[in-house]
Amino acid sequence: MPAAVTFLLPHYPPDVAADGQLFSQLARELAARGHEVRVATFKPGYQEMALSAPGGETRDGVKISRWWAPRAGKSLLSRIWRARWIAGWSMWRALFASGGHTLIIPSSPPTLGMAAWYLWWLRRQPYIYVLHDIHPDLGEALGRWRHGGFLSAVLNRINRRVFKRAHAVVTLSERMAENARRKQPRARIEVIENWADLDKIAPRAKADSQFAQANGLVTPFVLQYSGNLGLLHPLDALTRATGDLATENVVLTYIGRGARLNQTKEIAKGYSNVRFFDYQPLESLCDSLIACDVAVVTLEAGVDGLAMPSKLTGILASGRPLIALVPKGSEIAALVEKEGVGAVVTEVNDAESVAAAIRRMRHDPDALAEMGRRARELAERRFSLQRAVEAYERLL
Repeated sequence: MPAAVTFLLPHYPPDVAADGQLFSQLARELAARGHEVRVATFKPGYQEMALSAPGGETRDGVKISRWWAPRAGKSLLSRIWRARWIAGWSMWRALFASGGHTLIIPSSPPTLGMAAWYLWWLRRQPYIYVLHDIHPDLGEALGRWRHGGFLSAVLNRINRRVFKRAHAVVTLSERMAENARRKQPRARIEVIENWADLDKIAPRAKADSQFAQANGLVTPFVLQYSGNLGLLHPLDALTRATGDLATENVVLTYIGRGARLNQTKEIAKGYSNVRFFDYQPLESLCDSLIACDVAVVTLEAGVDGLAMPSKLTGILASGRPLIALVPKGSEIAALVEKEGVGAVVTEVNDAESVAAAIRRMRHDPDALAEMGRRARELAERRFSLQRAVEAYERLL
């Protein structure tokens, strides 16, 4: 039976935020299956990208409305202000425009869940809360605020309320589900892993990439970090390790923006083989993802089970082997090692260990080809968009 769904989202294409792109694929596919789908979002502004979009439109069967919101500055206070604004306006918009709909709401910003909770309290409106990260634990682990402080207490209280009343709380991994259950044992927790559109992202030779051709990346051995250069992701050792391999025809490309961008550029000064590019358009994502020999995923110590890099599924879909700079025993380390799709470096801040792993991969092209084949097979078996759509349909 067709359902009625409204997504309340801080970002949506043409915004380049990964979660907005994923939700746009989910919304499109739900509409294609006959469901009534609306999106209430805000004007593009992710990481100060100069993008524009109409206030209202219907695209791929999805009715989209966009409102203005203040841009988030670099300070914690400015981010809190934007988070409150988005939560407040999302609630009022949903109150008057989503009657009879099931809401789908992400966990970023952490206050957004309260919009859904208030709508449940007012009229028992069902909602699905999607945990892309778990706060306050993540903020504490990254040193963004004091462990057990006032902000942590507020966010924990929000979590307990929002989790308890949600029709379902969706997490991206089993370890994230365990952490969510500890916060609210009475919640219905479901694991639906992130996905990739396998029809639009497919393995191709690096030489076929227009991005690689235009930027002189066809001949060298190319490592690629694509996505948010955020606080979750340690990049210093990767940058130094690659810089020291300049004489071995190794190049590292960073594609994206984020909190660590300026710091990483500073470290890369003097390294001619470390290059920086802005976010690429969504329609060019496959072309940029295949413009490398090895893709990079990184994760700070202490955040395993609190977040899952969304870039992982696109990398797998593109058939690229991984080098994972992640904590020992983490979910990503276990996945990469079990499935044989790349190399794991657990000393994420040790440039020598990173350089050694890069050299091993560079000098074993047969192993790289096999890792790439296994990566695509894993994406088809476990991380397809259709698999995720079916999982969400079961919750509606």
